[in-house]
Amino acid sequence: MPHRSIPALLLLAAAGCGGGGAPEAPVGTVAAYEGATLITGDGDPPIGGGVLVVDDGRITAVGRATNVTVPEGAAVVDLSGRTVMPALVDLHGHVGFQEGLDYDYANYTRENLLDQLNRYAYHGVGTIVSLGTDPGDLAFEIQAEQEAGTLGGARLRTAFRGIARPDAGPGAATMRPTAFGVSTPEEARAAVDEIAATGAAFVKIWVDDRGGSVEKLTADLYEPVIAAAHEHGLQVIAHVYYHDDAQALVEAGVDGFAHLPRDAEMDDALVAAIIENDVFVMPNLSISERGRHAEPPAWVQEPLLLESVADDVLARIRASFENRTPEAAARAGESYGAMARSLKKLADAGARLVLGADTGVQDHVPGFMEHRELELIVEAGVSPAEAIRIATSAPAEVLGVDSGLLAVGKRADFVVLDANPMYGITNTRQISAVYLNGEAVDREALRAGW
Repeated sequence: MPHRSIPALLLLAAAGCGGGGAPEAPVGTVAAYEGATLITGDGDPPIGGGVLVVDDGRITAVGRATNVTVPEGAAVVDLSGRTVMPALVDLHGHVGFQEGLDYDYANYTRENLLDQLNRYAYHGVGTIVSLGTDPGDLAFEIQAEQEAGTLGGARLRTAFRGIARPDAGPGAATMRPTAFGVSTPEEARAAVDEIAATGAAFVKIWVDDRGGSVEKLTADLYEPVIAAAHEHGLQVIAHVYYHDDAQALVEAGVDGFAHLPRDAEMDDALVAAIIENDVFVMPNLSISERGRHAEPPAWVQEPLLLESVADDVLARIRASFENRTPEAAARAGESYGAMARSLKKLADAGARLVLGADTGVQDHVPGFMEHRELELIVEAGVSPAEAIRIATSAPAEVLGVDSGLLAVGKRADFVVLDANPMYGITNTRQISAVYLNGEAVDREALRAGW
């Protein structure tokens, strides 16, 4: 069920804003959100006592109250004591495959995609890129409807189908048929041509042998993919596992990584090459971090998670930790530690880091795990302000969308929080309201439906 698209001016009470009684619903086209701390998403210090003015889905003014003139007749919304930040932009998800306990290709339906886009929206994710696992036209049809303003939910962008060796793409068997399987440079270039003809957001490639179980996409195939994609004006994002593959991909001209290397900590040469070639990197910590726990971690009881996930799915998530041996958790912890150190090196060197949480993989919960990703980025040594930039304006810039930033002219995609994440990054989960394109997401109705 798509979220009910309710104009911001008619949903002041439902947003949970203000102190005393609910204000009367005003009539007008402009809203001024006053009194909140504004985190703009560019890494700058927060603006205390800020004002955000929205007109017809766009931000028309933002700043301290002393510097902003509220238009005459604007509806004023009191957000005193709250914090406002841009909605998240995630460049790495896989929509459509999980429905309840079932994880299957057959679940890739319009109804299920819309449900998942609503789940992203509920959690304050304004844009999600489905990265290389979208068969057919469905994702593009939904994207077109959203652009026309006839469909709500988190804004969907798709990379259509990615490229790998035959039957060597996504890790989940049910997603593997979505990838183009190529064995020759001619097949690789033809796959890129087909992807480009759809208007896809990126070209995704898988460069991984899955622990020796599949044949890896090698340089004689990914080099022509990268060259052909660049001829079409498309950026190439690589799923990578091995450090040496990452180094070779940078030399081949790859534009971004959907993962950090997981076999070794990044050395200084690789970090320098990433900086020199302006390669963007999605740390993708949360899915790997899960492996280091041999008992359910605290986040499985988070209220925000419990609000949107069925009890039987939560039970399976908890069981996945309980069934892991301490030895396996220790091995995963060593690998994860190397990833966290790599992230800190990249951040300290000024690398282009962007949010990519790999949500939509089985039981890797859409919407919630983006917030977990933020927590782990900060845990690795990145400041909360920089982590929020990584999750908002930085990926929006890579994707080329007009959101991710509280700035004049940007889409009014923002989240109202009951606590300030500058004092604790997990406060991004204290969501009071979500606005997409200036309209409030009816979170109460979504929650009731789930």
